[in-house]
Amino acid sequence: MLLSTIAGSHNFDISAIQFATLFVLAGDEELTIKRVAELFGRSVSATSRLLDQLVTRGLVSRNEDARDRRTKRVSLSADGWAFVQTIEQKRVEAQIAVMAYLSPAERGVVEQAMQLLAVAARRHSDEHARSNMSPASSSEG
Repeated sequence: MLLSTIAGSHNFDISAIQFATLFVLAGDEELTIKRVAELFGRSVSATSRLLDQLVTRGLVSRNEDARDRRTKRVSLSADGWAFVQTIEQKRVEAQIAVMAYLSPAERGVVEQAMQLLAVAARRHSDEHARSNMSPASSSEG
């Protein structure tokens, strides 16, 4: 249901990997192209082409690293943020619609599961932040 809701939106001409890339960038202020490639297990050249498509669509901004001009950093543009927020809103609306069909006990189980997912997301975020602080991450290209 969620995908059909999203696909029904007027600007949904985006591949799954582009979609995932936007959500990864939404979780970070700015990433190197190399880091994006690592996160998806893709080559830097394939990732660069993917990001070029998103830059062309105005969803991603690409900038030179202030410390190393050879390194390119990417982040969501204002339009990219608006797109992600729209998708998130549609996701929430779809979940609320489906939750109406659950009993109070079933909603309680879903609430507990969502709390566990939130805890796991915080752990993942903390781990990701620690790995980005390591000296090796500052030399990404």
